This record gives sequence, structure tokens and C-alpha cells, in this order.
Amino acid sequence: MQFLNPAVLAGLFAALIPLAIHLLHRGETRPVPFSNIRLLRTLQNDRMQKVRMRQWLLLLLRMLAIALIVCAFARPTYQSGTSWGGRVVPAAAAVLVDQSYSMSYRLPSGTITDRQRTRVSRLSDVFSKRDRVALIPFASTQREALNVSPEELSQRLTESVTSQEGTDLVGALRQAVAHFEQHPDLDRELYIFTDGARHNWSETPSMSDWIGDARVYLDVPEEAALSNAYIEEVRFSPWLASARGEMVLSVDVRYIGPAPLQNHTVDLFVDGERVGRKSLDLAPQGKTQVKLRFTPRASGHIDGFVELAEDALPLDNRRYFSFYAPPSINALVLGTQPASTYYVRRALNAATLSDPVLNTQSGRLDELDVNIVREVDVLILCDLERLDRTQTQIVHDFVSNGGGLIVFPSVRADVKYLNRDFLPGIMPVRIRDITGRAEDQTQFRTLDDAAEKHPLFADLMGQEVTDAAHFFAHFSLEAERPIESLVYFDDGQIALASAWRGSGRSALSSFPLDLAWSDLPLRGLFPPMIHRLVREFSQPVDRFTAYTVGDKAHRYLEKISLEAPITAESPNGQRLRLQPARTDERYAWSVPSLNEAGVWKIKDGERIVDRFPVNVDARESDIRRIGRAEIIRALGNDVQFLTDSEGMRIQILGSRYGRELWRECLALALVLLTIELWLGRAPRGAVPAAKSA
Repeated sequence: MQFLNPAVLAGLFAALIPLAIHLLHRGETRPVPFSNIRLLRTLQNDRMQKVRMRQWLLLLLRMLAIALIVCAFARPTYQSGTSWGGRVVPAAAAVLVDQSYSMSYRLPSGTITDRQRTRVSRLSDVFSKRDRVALIPFASTQREALNVSPEELSQRLTESVTSQEGTDLVGALRQAVAHFEQHPDLDRELYIFTDGARHNWSETPSMSDWIGDARVYLDVPEEAALSNAYIEEVRFSPWLASARGEMVLSVDVRYIGPAPLQNHTVDLFVDGERVGRKSLDLAPQGKTQVKLRFTPRASGHIDGFVELAEDALPLDNRRYFSFYAPPSINALVLGTQPASTYYVRRALNAATLSDPVLNTQSGRLDELDVNIVREVDVLILCDLERLDRTQTQIVHDFVSNGGGLIVFPSVRADVKYLNRDFLPGIMPVRIRDITGRAEDQTQFRTLDDAAEKHPLFADLMGQEVTDAAHFFAHFSLEAERPIESLVYFDDGQIALASAWRGSGRSALSSFPLDLAWSDLPLRGLFPPMIHRLVREFSQPVDRFTAYTVGDKAHRYLEKISLEAPITAESPNGQRLRLQPARTDERYAWSVPSLNEAGVWKIKDGERIVDRFPVNVDARESDIRRIGRAEIIRALGNDVQFLTDSEGMRIQILGSRYGRELWRECLALALVLLTIELWLGRAPRGAVPAAKSA
């Protein structure tokens, strides 16, 4: 037995009031002369004994009724397995409130966030002043845990806003465990208020050992038939962008809902102007792909977004994109002799027929100097054996200053020179030995179509088996640290390695363009492969990096002074001053938190020097509820699912202290008062007549 308001028990002294009144009203009896009639005296003694017994019974009933009323206000509780008279131990309570963007889903009564704020505020009636409460808002980035009093809980919730981030439940649970560890002598209580969206629950490991014996309460909206249409992904080929070339966007639209959605519109906006619209029929729990086309009107940076018709969760109805359409691309192909560059020149000449911004030139490797690469965007070295020291430095400077380099080694390559002098200046890769035999063309390797492909070649691989290139021999490449591999062989070895150095990028082929080593130059794959490599390596640094809200961005700016006043401008116009920091042998300007979806801009004063799109995490848009089995796996078997608002308080208090007995106390007091009223009635009936002597 415990009392939630033990101070009220002092009122038990009020139960003595009826006794005091009874004792004070007892007067001393005075003898009254009367005739000596034995019968009346016997009758009086008999009736007075009954009156005294009834008075003492009434006194007891009144005292018990008052005591029960006082106990009711003291809020007695009882929990099985606990001793009577136990004390109430205060709790260390961690209140986790989901602030991911799926919480902004609009229900008929308001958003899920509004609903959760109302329910969290009811905890003020549960907590006592001795409890230590931590309010932990959580999304994909860590929020600061707030130590609040029960009275401050509602105010703090009103000040918080729903973010545009996804969910990181693990980080919030770790903050809750840290709060528990600060108060080891208190009981532990964990409250999680969330919409129950599936994202992040499957990535959450079992935290039951961390949580320990904490009482866990989970609050999830009861509405089950929710629906949401959202844009999962927008794909396009930015390496083919030009002011006079058509761009094709593949848009994946996913729909979560109980019934089909007819005539749902999707619009394409480019530079603030709507340039396309289509109508879709969306199947329940399915994905629909639609292609949108447009032609950029001018070269330069192009921003846009794809937008769905408004629904109950508007934040995921837009998907932003940004790319750069270059006014021109200058490619220079150098080889030991004209025959060395034949296949590359033929591929690029074919590409210029469909790519108006591509300009190609060719020459000999011994002509390589500073002047010849001054206006070059992409340098292709074919049949490379070795370069002299000056030419090696020219290539290194070309890459670090933002140029793109593609290297095809010679069958007679000086491997010692390449590993010692050339490759360390462009990428952390070494050439080991030769795999295969050029003399035996019955044994060959092919490019791996099963492995995850780089977007550059995603739609070029595995078209026709008869068009697969055969590689009879190749150099084995060994990466000294993680690098980007554009293509692998079917045995898992690197076929085409890539790495950034300074502001530029390099690619190293593990195979020479020699028909004795490979028939790739004769395959239909080769011309688009060379064309895309040139396009890819002419693009600015980090132009394809995908960011989601909550990420930290590192931007590498070309030809920008370290003292320049660089600022990041969010889509809503807020600015943040950035400072450069050296990373990977180059300087980067970091945006600490991308807190808003849209196109962000990096400015040098008022001049835009970089821009990039930021989108919400599409995984958060799957608003289907997580199953109870997954919740129990993550949090343990003792999870209690909170009921409606009226019963939530009783449920928590019942779990915390046991069942409250104040209702029983009041009911019993009422019964005792009823009996007291019945016994305290005046006696009815006539007094029996005395018999005559």
C-alpha cells in the first residue's frame, strides 16, 4: 500500500471530531425524585443500555467514514508483489517526442504533431515535483535533451517545431539511457511519442539491454487507413546536359493507401516555370514511373523540381534537382602516335554529332606542355608508357586545378615509373602485375553486370550478350585506400578506377586500348563509354552529391580565395558564414546542417559560386505503421501501448504505483454514512403502557 498524497493523512485527526463531540455532550446525571415504581426503573435501564450501544456504533461509523474520506484524498494505491506501507520512489523519466517530417501528416483533427503535443502535455498530471524529467525531441540529427519540470513540459513542446528530417530512434534512445545513468537511484520510465512510421525501426538494434528495467510506454496514433503519395526518386543523365539537348527525367512515384488514386497530377518546374505536367493512376502500395522531358533554354546552372498534387503530407510532394549545362567542353587526346588515339578519336567524333558542346583535339604525347592544356577541360592520355619530369608535373597541376584526366596505359608501360612518380599525384592506386595472357584469346574476362553499377554506365551494361567486351589480359590495380571504381571485371578486380585530387578528377584504365589485350574498342559499348567519361570528368567537383535534410555538406569550390566571404544561403533566404577547412589535400567549405529541402546556394559576396539540391528522406514517407513485433524486438517485451487520452493517465499511474483505491474508499465511506443515517433515525412506535399494580 502506498499513498500518492501522504501529507493528506494528517487529516485523519479529523476522525476524532465525532468522539470529541460525543464526550463533550455527556452531562452528569441528576437524580429526580419520583415514586418508587420498580417496573419503570427496570424498563428505563433496559432501554438506556440499547441507546448507549447504538450511540457508540454511530460514533464508530462516523469516525470510519471520515477516515476513509481522508484516505481517498491521500490516493492510496496497491500493486501486487509489493509490501503494504511502501514508499513512493521518484522516477527518472525520458520523454522522446518524434519531430520527423512524417509527424506533419494531416489528420481530420489536425496534424499528428498537434495530437502528440496534447497527449504529452497530459504527463504533467502524472509526474511529481520529485521526478527528474528529460524532454528529448528526436529526428535524424541529435537534439539537446532538456531537463524540465512537469509544469514546463507543455511550454517546451509549444516552442518545438516539426523538422524536415527523417527519424533516428537509436540516437534518442542513447540520450534516454544517458539520462537514466545520471539518476541511478530513481526508477526508470521511457515515454516514446511517435507516428510509428516504418523508417528507422528496422535499423534499430535491440535496445532492451540498454534500457534495462525501465518501464516503456509507446504512444502511436490509432488511425490505420492512412494514405500518402510521394516522389521516391528523380533520375536523369546530367553528363549529357546542354542548352540545346533534350533532358529526360525518370520520376518514381510511390503510393501508400488502401484504395487506388486516380488522376493524380505530377508537374515539372525548371527555374521557377512549369514546363510539363502528366496525370497518373496510382495503385495501392505500388510504384509508378513517369518520364518528363524538357530542353534547357541556356547553359549554366539549372534548378528545378518535380511536384505532386497536394495531399495529407505535403513535405514529400517535391523532389529538387540541379545540374550544370556547360557552354562548351574541350577534350584533348594525346598518344605516342596517331594510331594510339585512333579508337578514342573515332568515338569522340561520333559523339560530337549529337553533342553540340563537345570539342575535340588530338596530338602526340611529346607535345604535352603548359600551353596546350591551358584551355582543356578533359585530357585523355592513350598508350602511356612514361612522361618526363616536367610533363608529369604538368599533368599533376592540371588535375589539382580542376581538370579531368583519363589514362589508358601502354602494353609497354613503365610500371615502376607509374607507381613511383605518376600515380601518387593523381590517385592512391598501384599497378601490380598482368592478369591473363594476350596470346591466349580463348580465356577472357568480361565486365561485371551483376555488381552495383556506377550511374555513368547503369544503362550501358548487359544490353546484349553478343556485345559484351572480352578482356584477354589486363593490369591488376591495387588501391592503397578506398577509391571509387567505375567498372569491375566479372572476377571482382577493378577495371576502371577513379579518384579526386585537388579540384580535379582522374580515371585509370586497367587495360590498354590494344586489340591483343581487349576487343572493347570494337564493341558498341565503347563510343558512349568514352563520351560519358569525357562529360563526367568535365563537371565541377561534387556536382552529383545527393543530400538529404539533416546531412552535413562539404563543398569544394574552384578558384576561390581562402579569405573570401563565403556564405551558404538556404532556400528560405537565411545565410550562414562558412569557413574553409583542409580535407584530403584540398580545402572544403562545410555547411554544418542542411535543415531545409530545396536548392541551396554558396555565395562569394553576392556572386553564386555553387548550388546543390537537398531533399527530404523519401524513406520517411512510408507512413505505414510499424508492427508490434518489430517494436518489441527493439524495446523489449515490457512495452505498454498507451490508450486514449482519458485512460492514458490512469494506465501510467497504474503501472507506476499500482491500482488506485480512492474510489473504493469513497464508496465504502458512502456505505458507512448510509448505515449511519439509518441507525441514527428517531425510534418509531408508541411507548409500551405500564401495567397497574
